Amino acid sequence: MSGRAAGKQHLAAALAARTGAFVTVRGPMGSGKSALLRALAEQPGAVVLRASGDPAERDRDFGVADQLRPVPDGFVVLVVDDLQWADPSSVRWLIELAARALVVTAVREGEPGAGALPGSVVRLPPLPSVSWSPRRVAECLRRQPESVRAVAEAIAVLGRHAEAGLITALTGLDDGTCGAAVRTLRALGFVTAQGNPQFVAQAVADAVPATASGHRAAAVLLHDRGHPVTHVADHLVASRAPLDEWAVEVLRDAARQHRPNAVTYLRRAVPGPGRAATLIDLALAESATDPLLALHHLCYATELLAPGRERAEAVLRMPITALGTALPLVRDLLDDVGRDLRDPDLVRRLEARARYAGLTDPAELTDATARMRELGPDRAANRELLAVLAFATTLQGRTPAHEIAPLAEHLLAHAPTDEMTRLLVKTLCAADSPPAAATGTDRALVAVHLGDLADARRAAELVLDGPTGQDALLDLALVALKVGDEHLCERVLASLPSEVDNPGAAAVFDLLRGADAAAKGDTRAGLRQLTDAGRHLDRLGWRNVVLFPWRMAAAHLHQQLGDVTAARVLAEENHDLAVEWGAPAGIGRALRVLGSLTDGAEGLNLLLSAMDALSQSANRVELARTHLALGVRLRNRSEQVSHLQACQDIAAACGDQRLARQAATHLRGEVRRAELTRTERKVVALAAQGRSNQEIAEALSVGTRAVEKHLTNSYRKLGVVSRADLAGAFNHPF
Repeated sequence: MSGRAAGKQHLAAALAARTGAFVTVRGPMGSGKSALLRALAEQPGAVVLRASGDPAERDRDFGVADQLRPVPDGFVVLVVDDLQWADPSSVRWLIELAARALVVTAVREGEPGAGALPGSVVRLPPLPSVSWSPRRVAECLRRQPESVRAVAEAIAVLGRHAEAGLITALTGLDDGTCGAAVRTLRALGFVTAQGNPQFVAQAVADAVPATASGHRAAAVLLHDRGHPVTHVADHLVASRAPLDEWAVEVLRDAARQHRPNAVTYLRRAVPGPGRAATLIDLALAESATDPLLALHHLCYATELLAPGRERAEAVLRMPITALGTALPLVRDLLDDVGRDLRDPDLVRRLEARARYAGLTDPAELTDATARMRELGPDRAANRELLAVLAFATTLQGRTPAHEIAPLAEHLLAHAPTDEMTRLLVKTLCAADSPPAAATGTDRALVAVHLGDLADARRAAELVLDGPTGQDALLDLALVALKVGDEHLCERVLASLPSEVDNPGAAAVFDLLRGADAAAKGDTRAGLRQLTDAGRHLDRLGWRNVVLFPWRMAAAHLHQQLGDVTAARVLAEENHDLAVEWGAPAGIGRALRVLGSLTDGAEGLNLLLSAMDALSQSANRVELARTHLALGVRLRNRSEQVSHLQACQDIAAACGDQRLARQAATHLRGEVRRAELTRTERKVVALAAQGRSNQEIAEALSVGTRAVEKHLTNSYRKLGVVSRADLAGAFNHPF
């Protein structure tokens, strides 16, 4: 019989019968045999004698019997644990005694000495093996024949590929001996009962560590038998032996076939033959996640190559984006590689990489526009360089967008590489001319600059679901800033590397951290971090207000804090930069924010000018926000309804549900007063009268921080963005 419940019932019946019997409880290690015997020994109403076998006493005659003798007359229960280790004399003595006593023994399956015994058998299945220790497993295996240990070691090495034929070949055993060893391991409960034998618990794996020499032998075996290169490569990585040429080729092939493990495979291959080629492959694999390390490996590789074309072609295999860090190192590398180069096409392509590396150098950026105008777009060799120069010019925002956009569109139509495409997509998004069909981070950027926030959010989330490099995270940070979704911000921030070598990327990530802090209620800290990061971007020359609208966010926070003067200074700076760049989205956004900061007819005229500018923009959600601002500001009800309805329709189409709800609230002629607390109502009433935060704090006998918090919550609940809109948000006073 099998099972714990059936076993308990059987033992209880044997005890109640009070007659002689021999019962064996069998099961693997950790199956609960000893616990079952202890429970039987504690039963009242019978004389119970207990003993236990021990490997050290197996050769001692009557060793177990001596633990039990003398046995009293009458009915007795003899409980013997680990009978597989008992000496033969004691086993015979127990069998004879079963004529008048109930003899209950426990036997661990798979152990030497666990042969057949008379009487009935209770079989216990394995219990969960979490309580096993590697020491117990190792002790058990040491008592097994050498063939069993060899098979266990082969299973440890082969892992999930432990097929019978491979185990036989790796151990050198014949099929019969190998099969018997597997059956023993299954009886012990150490490996799975079906299919290829696998260790059932980590404790077993810890007790049978795979050796480096075993992995080396497995790699040769799998390679000779034509197994997939990734299987062979896994064993080569785990081995420490010097690599032959075939092994290096296997590792490089595996890296090409399985990108997630490419860096691991290639690092193992570096000490082998063909070091330069392997270092280049390694640099390529590392470029997305660790560009600085990739750059160092590229430098080592070029030193092993012949000067001239061979070195240049190695550098040109690297993504341009991998060269956006460690500017001095990149310059030294490119100067060395290009020193004796005579091919003009290769020279142009190396210049493209040098220009990309110089994106964080203000002097390089300033020179980019002049260099761009020197080159014509007709030669294919110039296009890669022109794409970088157009993007560099866009970052500055000083050359009109209408001059950059046609060049970028022409280059995009002939873009030979994904890298060029990504740079040109960002350039066109900044110029308010986002291109059609895009994927990944490009799609998220295009969607957010079209105002399709729902699609931008979905595309960004999909990118974050996979491995994401620093360059992609930079783009996603810009998307998260513009979408304003707290969950997306948190996901991007959680994905950032601990160290960022590109100062421009680091500043953008700090913008996102500042916006996130402000969104979570720490307005002052968020404003400080946002402003510091934005000024750092200015010092780098990254002043494009469409790509980096930090001044608008900072102006809004100053406004929440009651410092309208500081807010206007930033808004006017932003407006001047937006006009210089000339993209309608940037100009319209700047006019809208200025209008929200300005009372009376002047503010209304600014909002109407924003509407005119945004009517030419691809960014629909900016247009919707301006409709909302006008709908709140205007007093004529029919004009209000027209603008608010337009805002609601556009916002719904763009997936900005929060903006759509704000418009719907005003369309219904409702103020969400019920959602305001009593203190928030008082604060809003005083702010609508023109009181400063300090004056409100004094009037209510609270701190200015409390006033800031109440205003932030009230703006969100009432669907307004400024103090100037507070009074117009109500149909009647508080």
